[in-house]
Amino acid sequence: MKLSHLYTNKPDIFSPIRFREGLNVILARIQHPTDHEKISHNLGKSLLIDVIDFCLLKEVGTNGHFLKTREDLFGELVFFLELRLHGGGFVTVRRPVREATSIAFKRHAEPHQDFTALPNEQWDHVDVSLSASVKLLDSYLNLTAIKPWPYRTGVSYFMRRQADYSDEFRLSKFKGRDINWKPYVAKVLGFDDNLLTQKYEADTEHGRIETKRNELQAEVSVKVSDYEKLRASIAVKRDEVERKVSSIDQFDFHQQESALTQELADQVEQEIATTNELLYSARFDLAQIERGLQDEIKFDLTDVKRVFSEAQITFPDQLARDYTDLVEFNRRILTERRTHLLSRAEKLRSEIAHLEESNTASSEKRRSILQILGGTDSLKKFKDLQRQLDNDRTNLALMEEKASRLKAIRDLNDDLRRTKAQCDELTVAIEKLVSNSSLRFSEIQKTFSHIVKEVLHRSAVLYVRQNDSGNLDFHAEFTDTDTDAPTQERRGTSFRQVLCIAFDLAVLTNYAREPFFHFVYHDGGLERLESKRKLALFQVIRHTCEEYGIQYLISTLDEDLPIAEDTSGLCPKFEEIVLELHDGGDDGRLFKVGRF
Repeated sequence: MKLSHLYTNKPDIFSPIRFREGLNVILARIQHPTDHEKISHNLGKSLLIDVIDFCLLKEVGTNGHFLKTREDLFGELVFFLELRLHGGGFVTVRRPVREATSIAFKRHAEPHQDFTALPNEQWDHVDVSLSASVKLLDSYLNLTAIKPWPYRTGVSYFMRRQADYSDEFRLSKFKGRDINWKPYVAKVLGFDDNLLTQKYEADTEHGRIETKRNELQAEVSVKVSDYEKLRASIAVKRDEVERKVSSIDQFDFHQQESALTQELADQVEQEIATTNELLYSARFDLAQIERGLQDEIKFDLTDVKRVFSEAQITFPDQLARDYTDLVEFNRRILTERRTHLLSRAEKLRSEIAHLEESNTASSEKRRSILQILGGTDSLKKFKDLQRQLDNDRTNLALMEEKASRLKAIRDLNDDLRRTKAQCDELTVAIEKLVSNSSLRFSEIQKTFSHIVKEVLHRSAVLYVRQNDSGNLDFHAEFTDTDTDAPTQERRGTSFRQVLCIAFDLAVLTNYAREPFFHFVYHDGGLERLESKRKLALFQVIRHTCEEYGIQYLISTLDEDLPIAEDTSGLCPKFEEIVLELHDGGDDGRLFKVGRF
């Protein structure tokens, strides 16, 4: 896949661009460097990537792309992008700005066609939706080297914007999860991308189940370990409810009264006695603590000195210091003791409140039972027992609901163990993947290091490493020639840009004979390099283009070209400048509509 021809239905607004084999330069000339109204940022040098991406069917919505945000200026434009196919021939994509989701395609044999006046019936496909167009163009390009990944996933790696030089591997458009880009990069580097995708999916599933389990656990006060005990209690309670229902249906209260008498004697009275005993102990401890909090250190060194003076005994200074230290020591102990006592008092007050609440509930239960047992009105007993039955049914329903949630939590725990085992298994498989590496990755590594060495005279390595989550991280680093230890040079903008350029070229050269991208567009990259490094970079670019048939596009200012130092003809030649912009007027801009 290469770029061949870009044009519109309005050449007076956007001039046609014919791309060539090898080096293609988008050059911006600054003729008025002191005029701040005519700076290079207003020429559209960096917008060309956005135009090409639009033609390559980027989803733009209504506000995310400059063409759509200024439909007053560009709404009438219709773009045509002609692409060279790996299998031979060309395909032209027609995409209007205003009707950006109504796209047309035309397959043809000869390059540099002009289809602006071609009627719809002579196009192979017209009025194709955006999603269908992406699939259709994907079939035309037939980039089998990266299947099943579509061309849209990787095309931005070969159209690097200024914002894409901060990381060799993660582009600015990949702001979401790693699963959206790391498996693709792994595929390009020769690794099993399916393995990485499965691992990320397993991680996601494990996290989803864990979150759901934790949410359910937060809704119940009972632990999963109490599930069987709860089931046993439910069985007892259900049997109790059934017996009560049977007794009430028969209007026979003897069994219920016996049960209530037993409950009153064995449970309720014991609960009240135990609670009262605990209340007594808690209140006694609280009273003792409150008295202890009133203790203070009562020692006045002045009084001691006065006693010594009246007795006509000298009071040594050392003794005074010892007394002072002793008082300070006791004061610290008292402060710590008060802190502990205050904390204990707070806990006791909370405990007393809870015990009083429990005692009130038990007393109310005793009163209710005694009221039933002591009554002689059968209808009243029936109503009271019916109310108790309703309470029992409510409690049974709550217990069954808790059991249901605990059962769900137990099932989720089983799922967690399953997904954890799956994640562990995939982690081991990825570890083996890294250890075994791949022939393609080895070649890309060597080419990458060679390019960096040629351009910067520095050693650099490209490698992958398994992170703490068991997934892959990709790294590109400068290293010390003698020790192989990493250096901090990649923090510099210019050196980091070279790493990105070297990575792109290393990948392209390795796929040069396969159905893959065979072009790369770098917006900038020369600005901060010294002249010798720029010339070295152009030498690498020219060699890559000639040896591997790569189409290389670069946008740059004319002032960034080291023409004065170029003795070997490495700088771009006149015929390699496919688009020249300047600040001499509207005709020097990418879009000849003035600044916008």
